[in-house]
Amino acid sequence: MSTQHPPKWAVRFLHWFCDPELIEDLEGDLFEIFDRKCAERGKVAANAAFSWLVLRSFRWSVFKKSRLFKNSTIMATGQNWKVATRVLWRDKFNTGLNTLGLSIGIICFVLLGLYTYQELTFDQFHSKKDRIYRAWLYEDYGNNKVFFNSVTPFRFVPLFKENFPEFEKVVQRDETNLPVSIDDGEVISEQMTIISPDFFEVFDFTFIDGDQNNPFDSRYSIILSRDYAKKYFGETNPMGKTLDIHMDETSKAFTVSAIIDNMPQRSSIRFDMAISSELNRELFGPQALEGWMTVSPETFVLLKENNTIASVNDKSQDVVMSYLSERMERDQYNIGFQPLTDIHLNTEIPLGISPVSNPTYVYVLGIIGLLVLLTACINYTTLAVGQSLKRSKEVGVRKVLGAMKRRLVFQYLTESILVALISTAVGTIVAILLIPTFNSLANVHLVYDFEFWHIGIFLVVALLTGFFAGIYPSLVLTSTRIMSILKPGSSQGGHHWVRKFLITAQFLITVMLISSTLIMKEQVTYLKNQDLGFSYDAVISVPMFGDPQARGLLEDVSSAERNYDLLKPRLEKYPQISDVTMASHSFGRNGWANLAFTDNEGTFRRFRLLGTDDNYLKAFDIKIVDGRDFQPDNGLDERQSILINETAAAYFGFENPIGESLPGKDFGEHKIIGVVEDFHYTSLHYQIEPLVITQNIAPIYKGISDGDLKDSVIPKMFLRYKGSQLTEVEEILSKEWKATFPNQNLDYQFVDEHMARQYENEARLNSLIGMATFIAILIASIGLLGLTLLVVNSREKEIGIRKVIGASVYDIMMMLTKTFSWQLIIGIGLSVPVTIWLMQKWLEDFAYHINIGAGMFVLSAVLSATIALVVIGYHAWRTNKMNPVNSLRSE
Repeated sequence: MSTQHPPKWAVRFLHWFCDPELIEDLEGDLFEIFDRKCAERGKVAANAAFSWLVLRSFRWSVFKKSRLFKNSTIMATGQNWKVATRVLWRDKFNTGLNTLGLSIGIICFVLLGLYTYQELTFDQFHSKKDRIYRAWLYEDYGNNKVFFNSVTPFRFVPLFKENFPEFEKVVQRDETNLPVSIDDGEVISEQMTIISPDFFEVFDFTFIDGDQNNPFDSRYSIILSRDYAKKYFGETNPMGKTLDIHMDETSKAFTVSAIIDNMPQRSSIRFDMAISSELNRELFGPQALEGWMTVSPETFVLLKENNTIASVNDKSQDVVMSYLSERMERDQYNIGFQPLTDIHLNTEIPLGISPVSNPTYVYVLGIIGLLVLLTACINYTTLAVGQSLKRSKEVGVRKVLGAMKRRLVFQYLTESILVALISTAVGTIVAILLIPTFNSLANVHLVYDFEFWHIGIFLVVALLTGFFAGIYPSLVLTSTRIMSILKPGSSQGGHHWVRKFLITAQFLITVMLISSTLIMKEQVTYLKNQDLGFSYDAVISVPMFGDPQARGLLEDVSSAERNYDLLKPRLEKYPQISDVTMASHSFGRNGWANLAFTDNEGTFRRFRLLGTDDNYLKAFDIKIVDGRDFQPDNGLDERQSILINETAAAYFGFENPIGESLPGKDFGEHKIIGVVEDFHYTSLHYQIEPLVITQNIAPIYKGISDGDLKDSVIPKMFLRYKGSQLTEVEEILSKEWKATFPNQNLDYQFVDEHMARQYENEARLNSLIGMATFIAILIASIGLLGLTLLVVNSREKEIGIRKVIGASVYDIMMMLTKTFSWQLIIGIGLSVPVTIWLMQKWLEDFAYHINIGAGMFVLSAVLSATIALVVIGYHAWRTNKMNPVNSLRSE
């Protein structure tokens, strides 16, 4: 017998992992090999061989089975999954029906959920998001003289840095349009963002090239996004290359100092070209930088850690009064701060540079996604209950053999959870694949980036869906007495009120979605077809451009008007083009010049201003109700005549406005020559405001004390195309523009596109709810199939007897319909007040809207009833084809 022993660690390791039932044979074989190796090659070789064989034996087939795996609960769970898989595979039709209904619900839930999540998580990717705030300015001087802005004075940067040590950083962002060219080529008017040099120390954006800590390495540096780097420089490396930007009276060469990745979709701050705020003095002038009332940039602050914004708010008024106490009273000039993550969905603070979404729409869509998923769960419940009678004897046999209710409930819940897991996997994959189609149909920009933690979310959704969909059928199946189940001809009783409640809830949700979709569609149609008081069919807007060397707004406008005068006669020679005119603002764009003054009686007045030429009213078919229009080649009209709308005539208190002037003492010489019929120059969300129309804005600008120019007043050319080929007008415009302005980029849009954008959110919401409604109808149809299946199963012998005595398909259909007719009627009745309340809240956003009539509810009720009758009729026809002998022979 050998006296040599293998390594102790190897022997201990073997005993640790090896199953006790296998250890004796395996250890004996390994020791025998060890002894042979010792005799043939020595102890060292034998130790190595033994250790290697032990390691090779470390596999699942010989691994010691933990007591955990022998636990009765774990073993039962595994058995439940096996049984559930077999049951579902055996009844493929109903399994497919259940999976289809839940999958459709999951698709809608995932798409609307992702959209809601994207809207709710705007700006969450910034690492310092909880310490970033945007400043706002609220001025209240009494007498209705109130100004509330989320854009602020330039001087807020030094103000905050000098007086608020709680701030770690103070940065600003502004936007302006600047002409850009490369190598003396075509000049393109680009939207330029102006940011503080330390902007990227506050916000997290991805740098592709350049120094994030010093993005502007010189005064005339420019940062480009990935797309704009490719736009101007193609595939070549743009770093160090130059772009010519026209500022003041000269063109400056800006060197590309950094390239950043395209802005995330979930960012309120978005730009493609950025220059340094160190150029503000050249761009806006010293007076704007020092003014307290001139607002333009957004100001962001980064709060130091362990500080609160409340402490800043507490002393902000004291800081303001230390500068302005001689000019105004306390609490007239108020500074506040809005959290960065609050900007995107807060409509209570005025719109700044960052876009804002309506939070109501976001929450509504999220709730609709949940309602559709709830409808799918109700569907599964009705289908499962409908099939439960077929499995009642299975339950009875299990109970006779000793199965406990808890085990049976767990078994049937396992089936529903398995279906939910499959449906969630299928629905999620299909939803992600449908995102491009969803974006196109709903006009949204949904982006999905997979992360591993999303798997956990989808698993939770699947488990909750499976539980809520399957708990009621499981309880129904397992709560019936054994003798009642096994007794021939018995049917399950009880629980009817729950089924009726679920069916009523399903009808309520479906009819409510149908009614809401019809009302929204009617409102959107009303907005599009409402007589706006002007004609804009086939009208094209062409923005003009001013002289880069122009000094001041009036000179810039005048130089753009001169360019218009050069292009106009070249276009009027084409018979396909008519009604060439010019105006400072375009229909469909909010932000028309909003001006204010204090009248002769001390009342603060506001009005909108539009600069035009003498052909404007005729071109847009705007009617004169009093006085006359501008006359061509009338020098007096060009210098001082103005038109006002009917609202302005009433607002300024004119009984006979012709020959009158605006009731302010500082205006230049002017007089009213006509009153135009009110027309909706802004969207129907807003009431018509007082409007002044003039060919010369100079005398009007002299009299104003406050102004808001959110839309550029640089003139736009308008023309009407009378031809039939859109490519033709594009060719004409391009040809004449190039001939007149060879180095300027042509930009044009159809006015009807501007008009459609006014109601983009409403159209998007209507599209999304329309899609959700279609899905809800589809799911409800599957649910009705489950309902009729339940009725047929529970009354199988009654139907057989009726057929034997001569019942027709119609008779059977009426019998099935009566079973749930009250649920349909109650669902429709309950949906009406709920829908009216919700839709009235939505319609409050419009100054002009439809009245909710009974016709829409009648239509939705008829549509719901028709769908129900079609589904029931199909099932009645299918039941009529069955042989009644099969249902009666057991008797």
